[in-house]
Amino acid sequence: GVSGGSVVSTIYHFQNSTTADVLFDVAGPTDPSEITEEVLSTIPQGSIFPIFTVTNPAVVFFGQALQIAIPAAVHPLPIFFQFQFLNPFNIEADLPLTSAQIRDDVKSTPIFTTSMIGPAELYPSHVDSVINRAVFAAHNQSLDMLEMVDEDETEFSDIIEEIIAVAGESFAINVRRTDLDVLRLLAEAEGFQINLPAYGTNKEFTIPLSGDVATFDFDGDTIGPFDFQGPYTATYDELSAGSPFTLQKLVGMSGDLLGLFPSLRSFIPVPAIQTIPLSLPIPTVDGNSRNVAFTDGGISDTTGLAALLKMKPDNVIVCFSGSVLQVGLQLGPEIVSTISFQVFNTFGNIFGLTNDVNPDNLFSGLTLSHLFNLYSNNENQFVKLVKTFESLRDAGEPLVTTLEGLEVIDNEFWGIKGGWTVDVTIIHMFGVPQKFVDELPDDIAPAPDGRERIEFDHFTNPLYASVPNVAAVPLGTPLDFFW
Repeated sequence: GVSGGSVVSTIYHFQNSTTADVLFDVAGPTDPSEITEEVLSTIPQGSIFPIFTVTNPAVVFFGQALQIAIPAAVHPLPIFFQFQFLNPFNIEADLPLTSAQIRDDVKSTPIFTTSMIGPAELYPSHVDSVINRAVFAAHNQSLDMLEMVDEDETEFSDIIEEIIAVAGESFAINVRRTDLDVLRLLAEAEGFQINLPAYGTNKEFTIPLSGDVATFDFDGDTIGPFDFQGPYTATYDELSAGSPFTLQKLVGMSGDLLGLFPSLRSFIPVPAIQTIPLSLPIPTVDGNSRNVAFTDGGISDTTGLAALLKMKPDNVIVCFSGSVLQVGLQLGPEIVSTISFQVFNTFGNIFGLTNDVNPDNLFSGLTLSHLFNLYSNNENQFVKLVKTFESLRDAGEPLVTTLEGLEVIDNEFWGIKGGWTVDVTIIHMFGVPQKFVDELPDDIAPAPDGRERIEFDHFTNPLYASVPNVAAVPLGTPLDFFW
């Protein structure tokens, strides 16, 4: 599970009195012509879907979490996740991971990604003003933008020019290729003041950073620098000092948006609680340990691919929904509907193509997720993906394709040893396929007067404008906002 996806993964793996068919409402409507508002309002409570509706308002559960977290002086997010998502499925609160049982009909291994963000004592100031800034500012200066496209690649050049044309000059400034070797040297020079990936399964927790000893030397750290030798893997018994490591805590570490944004931390009414991170002790080279803060895994990898590659699979299926991210950034419908822009923003990093190196953007850490040779099979895989998705959209089809034989490269930040290939199936939930729209009853998402039903690949009806995703709504939004 990446970020909020860890919630769904937890329910699927650890709810032991149900089946996958019930959780995903397999008996429900699948034909678009059968989907009506009445049908949607009667989705069974045993399904996973109702917990993501307004019938379970987040503001109420967050308030309940604060009532427990403030007196106990603990981070409130794992408690909130327990109330909002795990309790409805009878997943025990404070369940030790060593006791958590995967349901018998489940054959997969849950993986929860998180991000290591430096000494716990410096939280949250180092997240708000230090992490990634120096390293990625230096990265910008070290790489020439002209290295982006080879001179003989006309299609590649045309696609990059199209992206820049719709996204603007500010986007163009940061368009470049990633150099993992340079990033490693810069990270070492800046005391590894970057977010580093980590992940847990149901059995163990891993910080995959490999290579030479890493010296963590953070600005303002009065305790002083410490040396870490990765990769490091520990059982949950080893990580538990006096109290068990819980499933609730791992879910919280994977989806900790409070750790990223001061605006969200402001919902915690007690300033002292705002400075309490989700943390773990990690071993140092001198035989001691240091308490380190962790936060949302989405700032290290938004696809989940990197942690999966550690398991050396033959095939991977990636399902990603990116359109609301761009809508939420108010970039405009023309940009949002441009397939090349979507693919670059969502999947560019895995091929070493990036503009996510804004030093003030925490998500610049995604630059570390260069996983595949861009020219696998002697073909530019980014160009191939863009062209395939454009053809599918023009045909009214969903954006689903498989890139075969992608060559995995070495990546020390994720502890990946390359030299092998994998087939990656990508399901990109961008916009609404025209063939789906054509099958919908007329009373579902009707167009406003003077508008087409679909424009720029999205419904023009404001109630459905973010479909197939759910647009983010601030905590405390009145329920009548939705109706």
